[in-house]
Amino acid sequence: MDYCEFNCSLDCLADEKKELLTAFLAECGFESFFEENEIYKAYIQDENFDADALCETIEAAEPLFGTINYAIKKIPSQNWNSEWESTFESVKINDQIIVRTPNYHPTESFKHEIVIDPKMSFGSGTHETTSQILQFMSQVDFKGKTVADCGCGTGILGIFAEKLGAKSVFAFDYDSCCVENTHTNLALNSCKNTTVELGKLDLLQNKEFDIVIANINRNILIENMSFIANSVKSEGILIMSGFYQEDVAEIQKNAEAFNFKLIQTESKNNWTITTFKR
Repeated sequence: MDYCEFNCSLDCLADEKKELLTAFLAECGFESFFEENEIYKAYIQDENFDADALCETIEAAEPLFGTINYAIKKIPSQNWNSEWESTFESVKINDQIIVRTPNYHPTESFKHEIVIDPKMSFGSGTHETTSQILQFMSQVDFKGKTVADCGCGTGILGIFAEKLGAKSVFAFDYDSCCVENTHTNLALNSCKNTTVELGKLDLLQNKEFDIVIANINRNILIENMSFIANSVKSEGILIMSGFYQEDVAEIQKNAEAFNFKLIQTESKNNWTITTFKR
């Protein structure tokens, strides 16, 4: 699956402007946001990219930012894979967790080792949302639990859930590249209790889990809160990320409408993870 990349220099973006730009681009359909070598990048599936909508979005944003000099580049799947593989070897989440590629072997030992060949998918542990969720998961009792990994990307969160003792994991993503990549990574980690499907959040309908994890764009979470919330068992845990600290109030309001209580929130570089319980 091909993607379009939006990129601009970070020189003209203070932190608060960067966060606003991310919000504007998310409204325009962009899904993933990164910083690399002083360049701000955002990605959207090529089939969903609307150049006119982007122009309107930038015009609406420029009164707040000033002129934004940006470029749009088409990223074929093969080229994206090469970029990931050439720049990613391992990520040390903390003293107990490391995420590594199949060909990288750390000299020190870790309690939890997750092998990921990221290819086209999001979820190598380099992003704040993924690393925060991994750290939080290591503190949760997954033994014998049923788990949903919503928007699984590389499958990293579902893989870790199984490594932590989950009885079963249901992973899914609307991107066929992610589904294929998750199957690859399940094999690399010898996971036997995880199933993977292609689809969106409505796949949760008529299913229930002890723990539901959703590291997804804020707007998608809010729009699909009924599917997400209704899939969590009584006394179950809902872990959500993929948004900024200032979005927590809106996320919390929508979750509380389904009788959830916020029990924890943590932020790193303004990217935030929230944990709710029924």
